[in-house]
Formats: sequence, C-alpha cells, structure tokens
Amino acid sequence: MGVSFASYEIARSGLTVNERGLYVTGHNIANVNTPGYVRQQLMIKNGPVETVLTRAGLVQMGLGADIQEIRQIRHAFLDNIFRQENSTLGYWETRQKTFLDLQAILAEPMESGLQSVLNRFWDAWQELAKEPDSLTVRALVRQRSEALVQYVNHLGAQLDRLQNDLNTEIMVRIDEINEITRQIAKLNVTILKNEVSGDTAADYRDQRNSLIDRLTKLVKVDVIEMQDGQVDITLGGYFLVQKGVSTDLYAEERNPGENFYVAKLAGTDIVVPIKGGILKGLMESRGEVSGTIGSHENGTPNVKTDVVFYVDTATMSIDEANDRIDAYAAELAKRGLDVQITVRDVVSADGFAAAVEGTAGDLRKDSNRYAFFLTNGTLSADQLDELGSRLAELGMDASAITDTPADWAEFAEKFDGKAYSFSDFSADTDDAAFVSLINGMAYDTDMDVSTNNSLIGDSLNIISDIKKRLNALINTMLREINYLHRSGMNIKDPPGYGEDIFVVINPARPLEMGNIRLNPNLSDLSLIAASRTGDAGDNTIALEIANLRNKAMIMDKMGLVSLDDYYQYIILTVGNRASEATNIAESQGRLVEAADAQRTAIAGVSMDEEMTHMLKFKFAYDAASRVLNIIDSMIETVVNRLGLAGR
Repeated sequence: MGVSFASYEIARSGLTVNERGLYVTGHNIANVNTPGYVRQQLMIKNGPVETVLTRAGLVQMGLGADIQEIRQIRHAFLDNIFRQENSTLGYWETRQKTFLDLQAILAEPMESGLQSVLNRFWDAWQELAKEPDSLTVRALVRQRSEALVQYVNHLGAQLDRLQNDLNTEIMVRIDEINEITRQIAKLNVTILKNEVSGDTAADYRDQRNSLIDRLTKLVKVDVIEMQDGQVDITLGGYFLVQKGVSTDLYAEERNPGENFYVAKLAGTDIVVPIKGGILKGLMESRGEVSGTIGSHENGTPNVKTDVVFYVDTATMSIDEANDRIDAYAAELAKRGLDVQITVRDVVSADGFAAAVEGTAGDLRKDSNRYAFFLTNGTLSADQLDELGSRLAELGMDASAITDTPADWAEFAEKFDGKAYSFSDFSADTDDAAFVSLINGMAYDTDMDVSTNNSLIGDSLNIISDIKKRLNALINTMLREINYLHRSGMNIKDPPGYGEDIFVVINPARPLEMGNIRLNPNLSDLSLIAASRTGDAGDNTIALEIANLRNKAMIMDKMGLVSLDDYYQYIILTVGNRASEATNIAESQGRLVEAADAQRTAIAGVSMDEEMTHMLKFKFAYDAASRVLNIIDSMIETVVNRLGLAGR
C-alpha cells in the first residue's frame, strides 16, 4: 500500500514541476520585449528515492522529479566584452558630438566664417593702398575692422558657452552616476536577502545588470561579482559600490578658484581618475584645464615677457647699458608684449652663473623668460655647463651680446638664442646699426613669444586646444597690425604717428577673443595711418598690413607659415579629428551591436524555443495528470472491491 501512495507523490511531483515549467515559460514570453530581461530556465532533477526490501534485496525506487533551480541564461564573458566596448562607444560619441558643435560654431568653409571676415578685412587695406588719402576707403577699413572685432568676440563667446555647457553636463552626469550606484547597492541587498533564503532573484539581477550596462557607458568602471551574488564596483581604484554601500562622487573645481569641474570622492578632496565613457569624453571635450579667466592652458595667449640683462661691468657700465636696454624694452612694448626688464650687474664673466642663480625672485609665474649676457669675456666649458644648468632650472632662453660670438654661438643656440654684435649694441642710440640691432633683438623675442603660443603640442583636449590656436592667431595678427600702424603716419596737419587699431577691453588680459575692441579714437578717420612718411600718396603701411595675410609670421608643425595658412591648419585639424571621431564612433557602435547580439543570442527570449518548451511542459503536465487519474482508479478498485469476491 505504501508503494501505491508513493505513486501519488510521483504523479504530484510531475504536475508541480511541469506547472512551474509552464510558469517560467510564460514569464519569458511575457518579457520578450522587456529591455535587459534575461531568459530563465527551469532546471529539473530527480526526486528523492525510497529504499524498498524485495525478494531480490534492497531496491531504490524513485519518487518523481524535483526543481533544482530556476536559472538565468547569461554569459559573463560576453557581458564584460559588451561593457568594455560600451564605455569606448560613450567616449567617442561624446567627442563626435562636440566636434559637430564646434564645426557649427566655426562655420567653415561657409561665407559666414572667420576666413571670410578676414578676407574682407585684408581687402579693405588693399583698397586703402590704392587710395591712401581717401576718407571713403578709410571708412571701409574702419567698418571691416569693427566687423572683425565683433566676429572674433562672438566666436570667443560661443566657445566659452560650449565649454560651460559641457562643464554643466559633467555635473549632471556625475549626479546620474550617483543615482545608479545607489540603486545598485540597494539591489545588492535585495538579491542577497532573496538568495540566502533559497529563493531566486533573477528579475532583480536583470535590473542590476541593466543599471551596470548604463553605468559603463557613462564611465569606465571595474565590476566584480562576489560569491554571495553581490557586486563591487570600482572607479580608478576607489569603491563606488561595495556590497550594500555606495559612495557618491561630487563635482567640484580641482583647486579653489578654478572654474571647471572634476569628479571627487564624497567625504574627501580626492580627484578620482576618469578613464573612459561619456564622462571622460565630456572632460576632454571641454578641456581638462582649470578654466580660470586668463588661464594660458585654456587659451589666453601668454605675452608676459621677463627679460634679464646680465651686464659684465668690465665690458660696459650699467648706465650705458640701461640707455640701450630701455630702447629694447620700448620696442617690445610697441609689439604689444607685457614686458618686465631686470638688469643685473656682474663684476666679470666668471660671475654669470651666480647671478643667474639669484634671479628666480625677479621672474613672474608662467612668463616667457629670456637672458641676455652682455660681455666680451669668454667662459670655459665647465663654466658654460654650470651656467646652462642654472638657466634650465629657471626655464630661460639665453642670448649673448658680445664681440666674441664664436665663443657664445653654440651655447646661445642650445638655449634658443643668438649671439648679437656688441659693437652695434655699444654704438650711439641714434646710429642705424644700433637701431637695426635693437629692432632685430625685439623681433626675435616677439617671434619666440608668438611661437610659444602657437606651437601647441598634441593632446586629447578639444575646446581648450582650439581656443589656444585661435587666440595665438588673433593675438599675433592684431599685435603685428598695431605695430605696423603705430610706425605709420596719419593725415592730420601736421601728420602724427598712428595709434593701436585694436585695444583690450580688460587691461589685465591680452588681446584675445572676447577682450578686443576697436580704438574709439579711430572714429576720426584721418587718424588711420596708411603711410610711413606722411607724404600724400604714400601707401607703405597700408600695403604692409594688407600683405600680412601672406607673410610667414606664425609657427605650426610645418614651420613658419602665414596667418591664412595657420588658420587653414586649424580648420583642417578640426575636420580631420571630427572625421576620426565619427568613423570611430560608427565602428564602435557596430562592435557594441555585435557584442550585444552575441549575448542576446544566449540571454534573449526566443519565441520558437519558448513555444517548444510550452508544448513540452504541457504534454508532460497532461501525462502526469493522466498518471494520477489511473492511480486513483487503481486505488478505487482496491478499496471498493476488496472483499466482494465470492459474495
């Protein structure tokens, strides 16, 4: 009789297991279109066994089927591949969008871009060269100059606005990361509670995996699943999620007073390194720079020029040297540089190294630094090495004013300087040789400052690098225009020297986008200087300014190039990098789709497969119910008919 009732258990287990199978199949079908859902599978195992004593001995008889687990069909390796590629996709999509915005701002090669405005400006000076005494053409020059100022300032405002928008989006993305990590930490606790009690937490796992997928697009993180089913998430070596605890990031300036945000770890002042994802793309798009007003790393040209003259008093007295140094300083000031001159007397050439060592306090932070050694003495190789070490520590270029140039030429060249003629320097200050030397020295210094601004190394920053290049172009161009204009004569009676055409709005900053205005004095058109002598019909200055567009006066990777060529290089760089970002983003998108397709092929719900399972479980359920009916009939026969035979 015991075996008969055990048969009930066998039939019941068949009903229960196959009913649960239909339940799992129905759940899969219902979620076929649910994003992030991973199909579940019922795992069936043998039920318990009963040991029965028979004539043949002890025999184990099975008591049906049982549910081993309801498992998710995931592939952890494919998940990791998808998340790695997803981080890269988020990074390149962000860069691609920034380049598209940047191209819209630059508007090249459209008629509304900077190149078109520059062409009209140069053409106006060309027209003035044809009619140097015409007030009508002078009005055109003023109007085109005003148009250039307005366009350049507007361009700077647009780039600043784009940077600020990206900076704000960084803060929004950090908040999104925090919200995701909080939810993951809560799901960790929920999953642990369910699975510790022997229940399944498949749907909670689906929610957590969807959140992790989104998190990996925002930022590149490391995800480790622990044995208890919880996940730990680290960013740059710092825990964002550790079991049921999440640690927030917060957006703050790297240092007090800076304008641009970085990600810091909550409760600390630690800057968390970001290595991928949308957040890294945003930071590089904006520029990983301080963003402070006047910051050189964010585009402001560095025209601070500190020059130290080390005068060997055995060669020339300090008073004589000062008269000549003042002429050099005045020439630099005409070229629009922020000049600071220091003169140090040295008893003999042997004392140069010691004099340089004591110079640090005379130099401004982040300035362009130059040393001039005025001497007729020579130094030994050891003395030159010691002097070179001191200069290298201070970051100074070095030149010599000497009548023994062969002794200093190699040294000066090593420090990007030159050996100038002492005899020309010691000539009378109105002597042509002296004037030519001073102009040459000032030109060399000015060119080096312009080169430092325009020769920009490769980096992954986008907006800040473009601002550097554009401001280098604009600052160099406008300073040279001002210099030429100041050397010309107006058509007043009597004629006077010209003034700066372009002046700064904020005197604390140099000529750059957003800090330029037209000299209000030029509302008097007769103050525009077109001639060098003031004679009627002299067009020398107008022609020189018009020809600046083709003059090699700014440095890029190809060497000394013209202003137009340098601007074309900027546009070409933006176009090439935009094309690169677009191509990589598209290629990366295909990789992500392929990785997602691979894992979906394993984890996704197949309607054909689920219909097959549904039929399988349905027929098994029907068969188990039929077995139950038959057993019931057998028991009924035994019970109801027992003892009726022979009546």
